[in-house]
Amino acid sequence: MAASLCAQTQRKADTQTAQWRYELQAAVGQAVEGATLVRVWTYSTKPNIAEGQAGKNAVHGIIFKGFPASNDGTRIVGRDPLINDPDTEQKYQDYFTEFFKTGGAYQRYVSYIGNGVPDQILKVGKEYKVAVTVVVLIDQLRKRLEEDGILKPMDQIQGKMPTIMVVPAAAWCHRNGFTQTFDNQGVTEEVPDYNKALLSSTDLTVAINTINARMTKRGFPIKDLEAALKTLKSESAEDAMITSKSGDAIAETPIDILRRTAKADIWIEIDWYTTQEKGGSVTRLTYSMRAIDAYTDFVVAGVPPTTGQAVYTSSFQLPIMMESAIQGQFDPFCNTMQDYFTKLAQQGRPIKMRILSWDSFEDGLMTELDGDELHEIITDWVADNTVNSKFGAVDLSPSGNRMTIEQVHIPLTNEKGRDLDARAWARPLQKMLRNKYNIDSNLSAKGLGQIQLIIGDK
Repeated sequence: MAASLCAQTQRKADTQTAQWRYELQAAVGQAVEGATLVRVWTYSTKPNIAEGQAGKNAVHGIIFKGFPASNDGTRIVGRDPLINDPDTEQKYQDYFTEFFKTGGAYQRYVSYIGNGVPDQILKVGKEYKVAVTVVVLIDQLRKRLEEDGILKPMDQIQGKMPTIMVVPAAAWCHRNGFTQTFDNQGVTEEVPDYNKALLSSTDLTVAINTINARMTKRGFPIKDLEAALKTLKSESAEDAMITSKSGDAIAETPIDILRRTAKADIWIEIDWYTTQEKGGSVTRLTYSMRAIDAYTDFVVAGVPPTTGQAVYTSSFQLPIMMESAIQGQFDPFCNTMQDYFTKLAQQGRPIKMRILSWDSFEDGLMTELDGDELHEIITDWVADNTVNSKFGAVDLSPSGNRMTIEQVHIPLTNEKGRDLDARAWARPLQKMLRNKYNIDSNLSAKGLGQIQLIIGDK
């Protein structure tokens, strides 16, 4: 009889849970990497039934609902659901019925804080609202859904995965005194000094490694900042400035040169600072990051400045606090970044090209060749070698010795599947002018997304 009553109670609990009447709330505390701490409020006619079903509700909520940031002064960030498509649960109804059955696979991804003892029990009309705090292993849960074909793995999203390099934000470098002076054609600029920062700040190395590890788990190829700087040292200092005989120049900042050397598609700039409270006994971390297209400086995705919960200063650990700060925003950040890059794969990557002619090259870009003027020949080549012939208006100077084309949409890779930056894309144009028209030229680049071709001599 007892077994029968227990079975009836469980069936009733499962019936109530199938209605998915619960609320998720950000919980105070720290979870291990790849997990999140969440408080789940479950509605039931009996408190003990609500307690038992809390873990199931929590996993369901992480998959389909997410939870908002706290509004009680603890400043805990929220989290978007793993699955945003509202039709997915119905589409895979048999799968999730099996997944969430009593004793089902869901229980592998949740554990209870305080042995599942309720934090709070409220009487609401004829039923109860019971709060239980749990830990959900989000990374493992995502992996399971990917393996079972419910979620598409990050490395299988349509289009090439962007290559990532994590760097400290300019604001962080300025606050901490890691800058250098750069003379940009007579204008003095203060730019980040990444070498000095890496040599002086162990926190920076920890912060970069933390994000690199997370990005690697999502399948993004990583370019390491320290390795890129070592490669850069082999380049001569004069490469920062290439000057033509006619006085025209293309100037590169140290950041431009590093971008051209590292060849990462997207730079993730990270920034953080700590504040002490209660006489220095507790510490808070404020953290932000943004993804920038290394070719155009366009901001692709971002995590706005987020201040985490206070922890005792003696137990403060930067990696854990960073994980806590971004835990609810990391997946949307990655998804937005990948969506942007997938769009580039379909529509092409915009670059800027500038065509000049040497003073000694008579008639300049107005030179007539086989019935067409040189600027028309170049424009036709651009049309034939851009994605969907997409490029901006051609700006030709009245003198005919200078033309500029913006928003030139080049493919991400060449016909051999190799990555294309602006210079690699324009190299066949330089060869065509030499082989077909016996015109020499000088091709140079600024960073990854801007090229300059000077016609008439090398």
